[in-house]
Amino acid sequence: MSTVIIIHGPIRGGKTEACLEIMRRACSVGIRTLGVLSPRVFSEGETIGYDLLDPETGETFPLARLRELVDGPDWQLHGNLIYAFSLPTFKRANGLLSASAEAMGSDALLFVDEYGRLEKAHLGLYSGSKDVSMRLDLGGVVVFSCRTDVVDTVEELVQERAESMHTVESKDLEAIWGLILESFKPELQN
Repeated sequence: MSTVIIIHGPIRGGKTEACLEIMRRACSVGIRTLGVLSPRVFSEGETIGYDLLDPETGETFPLARLRELVDGPDWQLHGNLIYAFSLPTFKRANGLLSASAEAMGSDALLFVDEYGRLEKAHLGLYSGSKDVSMRLDLGGVVVFSCRTDVVDTVEELVQERAESMHTVESKDLEAIWGLILESFKPELQN
């Protein structure tokens, strides 16, 4: 059985923090975690970008940085966004999502953090996210995080592929965790 949980909220609404907490809880009860997370990177208390975190290995890679902090061919600008994005890290992220999609199963919790404007334009994490959507038949739970105004785009990506879909605000951490526990109930009893 496949379950999709869409965690949504505004910018700085705690989406990634909710995903990180869910990942910690899942690991503590033996649930295998896959996919990608995008924690903020701070300097002197200010956000300067985002990293890519592989929840399975704990490795991090620079994903986005303020435009003025990076330069070179590995960094791509998109319109008037304040961040530049690492092309090698996007390639790595899409590879992780594609590999995670192939490894899906009833014992896996897969994160796609964060599905946003770039993905809506079929850039960024889109190709890996699409692979995840195409493999929902393998079972497991997929957590997408996105801004509230992108929820419909995520729903379109996974519609008719997931056996169940839930949309939950990022502030409702206990509701999210309850959905995950319910989805993994048979596996956790073994």
